[in-house]
Amino acid sequence: MYQLENANGVSMRFMNYGAAVIAIEIPDFRGKMDNIILSLPTLQDYTKAKTYLGATIGRVAGRIRGGEWTFPLEKNEGENHCHGGTIGFESRFWDGEPFQEETRVGVRFTYHSPAFENGYPGNLTATVCHSLDYENNWRITYTATTDATTLFNPTNHVYFNLAANKENTIHNHTLMIQSDAYLPLTAEHLPTGAIKNVQNSPFDLRTATPLQTILASSHRDIQQSQGLNHPFILNKRQHPDAILTHPGTGRQVRITTTAPAVIAYTGNHFNQDFTLSTSQKVTRYAGIALEAQQLPDAIHHPNFGNIILQPDQPFYSETTYQFSLK
Repeated sequence: MYQLENANGVSMRFMNYGAAVIAIEIPDFRGKMDNIILSLPTLQDYTKAKTYLGATIGRVAGRIRGGEWTFPLEKNEGENHCHGGTIGFESRFWDGEPFQEETRVGVRFTYHSPAFENGYPGNLTATVCHSLDYENNWRITYTATTDATTLFNPTNHVYFNLAANKENTIHNHTLMIQSDAYLPLTAEHLPTGAIKNVQNSPFDLRTATPLQTILASSHRDIQQSQGLNHPFILNKRQHPDAILTHPGTGRQVRITTTAPAVIAYTGNHFNQDFTLSTSQKVTRYAGIALEAQQLPDAIHHPNFGNIILQPDQPFYSETTYQFSLK
């Protein structure tokens, strides 16, 4: 396990399994420290439960229709491929190396993915660097190289609950996303191919909106997914790209990313199927994941962006979560 701390009392813990973040402790407006992410009690709990909590996802985050590209990929969710396969990046042990610089401390994780692991061509070396600076910025950088044409679209699957799960759900949080358009989904959680304007819909989050309002919406796309599970195309007109706030504690997370999209997922499938580090059974809407990445299933939609990685084009992406009080 690796622990990062700064002079403001912010503390983060990471583990080699999944290159995952397993705790983030920050103060509320009274100075009370709490873990603001969903975590499990032990390493064994992470290895036996497919929760993705705090983990690095890859080689490709999200779903790939039909589990195929030029090469067939593992079909691990019905007829589709999801989050890199049954044993994706989240279920691998990464090599970790802590480091310290003038303004930040961090840990650099590296994983060598052999050719055709879960069907992906190319020997791929992926590096995920987590760092914490003195301005309470948690920065994740992703880099990767391959020796053959392959696919790559990583993200991190941390679930936030800024109330430290004391309210059991995220209903009393507000969410802002700088997005003019979102992707509607099929019943299999795949993009339909359409790109919809958020105007006059519960997906218009360009101003802070209570999650309770969104989750109670009768909109077809919300009802079908039983909440948010949708990609938002970032408009990149101003930063941060997204803000999650819990007014009751004053805690806030401000997200800025080089990625073109954020997938907002409100834990719709949670059903008391595992126990959190707080000794509580996880409930629906216990946390929200805000996954910065390329659009899902982009390989089947030319207008969704490029997730093909070539040997002569190293991958780089960066996402920053800034912790603050409002």
